Amino acid sequence: MENFNKEWILFGPQTGYSVSEDAVEGLYLIYCGEPNSVKIGISKTPLNRLSNLRTGSPSKLHLIFYSKLLGKAAEETLHQSLVQHRRTGEWFDWNGEVQGFLLGVIFAVSGVIQVSWPFAADADHSMFIKGVDWAHGFLDPNNEWTLEAMTGMGGERAFELFQSWCDVATARNREKDEVIQA
Repeated sequence: MENFNKEWILFGPQTGYSVSEDAVEGLYLIYCGEPNSVKIGISKTPLNRLSNLRTGSPSKLHLIFYSKLLGKAAEETLHQSLVQHRRTGEWFDWNGEVQGFLLGVIFAVSGVIQVSWPFAADADHSMFIKGVDWAHGFLDPNNEWTLEAMTGMGGERAFELFQSWCDVATARNREKDEVIQA
């Protein structure tokens, strides 16, 4: 028990969450509106990373996800899974397939549907399910745990809720734009 503070609690292959005070590399997703893209990377300090990227970017960037459960191995696997959507380096097109996949990953890891994203309204349904499955498979490759129960609902129902909220959020943004233009 004395080494507990210095060790990693492993949640799956090459993933973990440090119980020590040391900074831990985690997976982040940074969204860019122009061009419509997302960066998939790892950092110990994602807000500093965002700040550094903003310095050289003419577009506004948004940190949309960060998890210490997923690290370098997850980053590499995600890059391979989305290779056909790669723009350059760690940047990927933010099209319906990538949106669906990454929103599924976020949902599987956090149990949360990112309801504040009207810019993700084009998410592909089948890719959302693939993203949920990818995260569950990555975190539990031997299927020893019932990760589906962590989410409280299946991917199909989660995607329906996500789509309906995106419709509401998009309508709200249109109303705000109309008020500003009036």
